Amino acid sequence: MKSAKILSDLISSATGAKAHYDIWWAQVSDAKPQLAGVMSKHSDFFRASQDAHYTACFIYLAHLFDKRSDSSSLPNYLAVVRSIAEPTKFQDIEARFSSLASRATPLITVRHKTVAHIDAALSEKDVFGPLNITWKEVRSIIHDAAAFVEQLAGAPHQGATGIPRDGRLGEATLSLLRALK
Repeated sequence: MKSAKILSDLISSATGAKAHYDIWWAQVSDAKPQLAGVMSKHSDFFRASQDAHYTACFIYLAHLFDKRSDSSSLPNYLAVVRSIAEPTKFQDIEARFSSLASRATPLITVRHKTVAHIDAALSEKDVFGPLNITWKEVRSIIHDAAAFVEQLAGAPHQGATGIPRDGRLGEATLSLLRALK
């Protein structure tokens, strides 16, 4: 595996996870109540949009943490660069990844049970309940995963790799909704 190809794929997945989460969150939370009328007027579109962004967010996030040996994922990227990285720096990166992967584990469960392999016995609420995770924590994990990928890419600042800066797509979504008003 080539580290450049994997890193490019990681940037794409981090961009997708963060972008889709931020757009979904703007629609299901930030836009209410002031823009509920616009969303109600175009309810078919917004129901489909919300579902698509929710689904895509969890699919892209799961790409980052996929443990399969043939995937472009953080575990495989770290395995590829281990031999060329400075040992002390690599230990720090590996420790940060381990912490992030631990925090992301509940979201991978959500992806498995509500998106990729919909659990026949559990509702979305049943899946989220035992995980004891808030939407604020979900956002934090997704944004931290994107920031970690940017750091691996050597980005000089947030947004330099094309991963949107925090808040940009939420703001754009709300601006679009206001324009429909």
